[in-house]
Amino acid sequence: MRSLFEPSAVAVLGIGEGAADPGRRVVENLAASGFKGAVYPVRPGGGEVGGVPAAADLREIPGPVDLAVLAGPPPSLSGDIEACGAAGVGGVLVLAPDVRDRVPDPEALCADIRRRCARHGMRCMGPNSLGFIRPRLGLHVSPAAPRAVPGHLAVISQSSTLAAALLDHAAARHVGFSTFVSLGAQMDVDFADLVDFLGVDAETRCIALYLESVTDGRRFIRAARSFARTKPLIVVKGGRTEAAARMAFTHAGTLAGEDRVYDAVFRRCGMIRVDEVLDLFHVAEALAKQAPPPGGRLAIVTNGGGGAVLATDALAPGDGTLAELAPETLDGIRRVMPLHWRAGNPVDLLSDAPAERYAAAVAACLADPGCDGVLVVLAPHPAADPVAAAGAVAEVVGRRGRKVLLACWMGGEAAAEGRRVLARAGVPAFEAPEPAVRTFRYLVRYRENIRLLYETPANLLEDFRPDQEAAAAVFEAARREGRTVLTEIEGKRVLSAYGIPCRRTLLARTPDEALAAARRLGFPVAMKVISPEVVRKVEVGGRRLHVREGEVERVFEEIRGALAQAAPGAPFLGVAVQSMTRPPGQALAFGARKDPTFGTVIVFGAGADALPAVRDCAVGLPPLNQTLARRLLEQTRTWRFLEGCRHPALDLAFLEVVLLRFSHLVTDFACIREVEVNPFYLREREGVCLDVRMVLEAESPPRGRPGGCPPHLSVCPYPCHLTGTGRLAGGRPYTVRPIRPEDEPLMQELFQTFSPRTVLMRFFQPLAEITHEEMIRYCHVDYDREIALVAAVRDGGRERLIGVGRLVVLPDGETAEYAVVVGDPWQRQGVGRHLTARCLDIARDQGLARVRVEVLPGNRAMISLASGFGFRRVPTGDPDLVRLELDLRGEAEA
Repeated sequence: MRSLFEPSAVAVLGIGEGAADPGRRVVENLAASGFKGAVYPVRPGGGEVGGVPAAADLREIPGPVDLAVLAGPPPSLSGDIEACGAAGVGGVLVLAPDVRDRVPDPEALCADIRRRCARHGMRCMGPNSLGFIRPRLGLHVSPAAPRAVPGHLAVISQSSTLAAALLDHAAARHVGFSTFVSLGAQMDVDFADLVDFLGVDAETRCIALYLESVTDGRRFIRAARSFARTKPLIVVKGGRTEAAARMAFTHAGTLAGEDRVYDAVFRRCGMIRVDEVLDLFHVAEALAKQAPPPGGRLAIVTNGGGGAVLATDALAPGDGTLAELAPETLDGIRRVMPLHWRAGNPVDLLSDAPAERYAAAVAACLADPGCDGVLVVLAPHPAADPVAAAGAVAEVVGRRGRKVLLACWMGGEAAAEGRRVLARAGVPAFEAPEPAVRTFRYLVRYRENIRLLYETPANLLEDFRPDQEAAAAVFEAARREGRTVLTEIEGKRVLSAYGIPCRRTLLARTPDEALAAARRLGFPVAMKVISPEVVRKVEVGGRRLHVREGEVERVFEEIRGALAQAAPGAPFLGVAVQSMTRPPGQALAFGARKDPTFGTVIVFGAGADALPAVRDCAVGLPPLNQTLARRLLEQTRTWRFLEGCRHPALDLAFLEVVLLRFSHLVTDFACIREVEVNPFYLREREGVCLDVRMVLEAESPPRGRPGGCPPHLSVCPYPCHLTGTGRLAGGRPYTVRPIRPEDEPLMQELFQTFSPRTVLMRFFQPLAEITHEEMIRYCHVDYDREIALVAAVRDGGRERLIGVGRLVVLPDGETAEYAVVVGDPWQRQGVGRHLTARCLDIARDQGLARVRVEVLPGNRAMISLASGFGFRRVPTGDPDLVRLELDLRGEAEA
């Protein structure tokens, strides 16, 4: 990636003659932007381009070229790439706008470009790219006008035309960039690559994305989760299509459409999804100037009712409420108001409000403990002075603390000068109330997403032991018969193997068997067709409810006849007979399907016939824990209804447990293509599945790397296979296992056993405590990129942590950083050595090239430990830091 975005020499190929030629514009922009590296225009015959001497061939360039910009027409691309590969170019940027409409077979051309770049070891960005800009480095590798100024916002746009529009808008609003990238077709370099690169870029504090599609769901999630909590990621998603959902077999699959899945992905990563492109800049600007608010309580200070009404209406949809101002706050404002002023929120300062009145009201609201943010609105009025009012508000900015202060100065040139005064003071200023309130809501949502994402979950399945063999036997039996659709009875066996209660259901192959089964279960009964080619029974007339004793034989024949008419040739295996008795409760539904980009997703919503009719459902990514299961439930109107049910009380905690067990099922078996449990009848102190539809993959799914993340998941499940044991020096046994989010209290206990010296050696600074926010970062890990192994002993019937070893894979995918710490009572008993050996084994299994350890010079114990494993010192340029590195590839070759 550095060859693309930090080049020391850039060559531009395919330069035309016109002044607007993209290649010529790139050369001119690089020359004008202050790029300190070398720029080499390349065109037959040499000459000069934009005042820069041109080479006739890449071979004439005197030194190595890091980046080649291919600006010529699509037919020249293959030859240009071969020339770049022969010259040892590090990476290529393919502009080629509208390539899909300029060649007869664009897919073949893209595949050819990809193959050639891979053969020569070159990274490739594009085609359909507008290039990129890195203002602080003077890198304007784009034909767009050179108007970008330095800043701390990085923008990645999949669309080149939208990228050009965003640049124009940013210039008008004086928005600065650390990096601006027009990504193009993602032939090679994609969103995940760029988020990884910008996530460790010191100049980037916030990343904004316009995307229409993601090429590799797991890599995207892995990169976004790594940085969303330290660098806000704001995204607007284009192309809200449900096309993928139309291919689903089950109702749950249909509802888990593409846009719902992307919503679930963004939530799981802690990203901020905005609805409009301009909101990317609004939210980024707000985050650049202040932290997200601690809550969603907003005070609105205004000089007119119209602005207050618009702001309040924009707040109403959610993610915020009007703050209830304290009497002391209102009394303070009343002192600067006319005698008969009506106190409340919104705070109406009256149309002729002077600057002093604004300052007093804003200061009072910022001091109110029941307020998390303040929106100041000024509407045009002959007696109002927008510039003076802005200056008064700017003077109280220092009192906002952790609260958010936003402004809306409505009007023309006079208001514009007021907005500039506010912007210079660090207050985001808007022209209308609605985008200001939307920005506040997005900030609240971001804070809440991050908080919920890293909330410590309860351990609801501590003793859960599913019968994987029983479930696997059902799948294998169907596969041997060449079937992909399980019968209802088979599906219920699978659910039962994972502890999900199912209503007893009997198979009847004849009318007599159906009558006998119904008498055994008790009338009335439900009767449903069993056929390996039928998933939706209702659509073939294969379901009858409330069947009485005298109707069983007739209904059996009606179901058989309905199947023969609706699906000629579909085998009829009989009917499933099930009791219809239902105590009071609520019909729900949950299921799963495979998304082509992000793998298996879980759906929850209203049950029975309401699932397709009401379309009230939410989508989440497995694996779930207790917190994620609860958040999935809370996204639906159905959940809010359930919380309001009191007669009878429904066992909502049991519903969480069932969802967790279901998550384990779809995590364990990649062969499940779709499954729908509908209805699941939730009752007091229990719940039961009444029907299930389960569809398997036609072919065996590909196997992932042994011990690695299953290929059908975008988020790695808990790596149980890394669990092991060890013994302390005195023989006491301990367990070594991967860390869990639920371990936060145990980690806090372990920290209390550290001496001041141990704290200094591990954290490089004295610490009296580690906050909840900091500790959850240690416990919530992405097992694809980070492994933290804890050593634990049993103490008084409970678990106690005694040490932690942590291996963090860097974005280059080849290097990992390692650290280990052991509680003082258990030091010098071999725990640190055991954890180190296990982490190095994991690094080898993952194919990493090197492992790095950084310690203080006084940490002789860690230096000795690392040296014993073959680590060698490498220079750092920092006398206060010792870096040791283990070359795993050299070790393997030796």
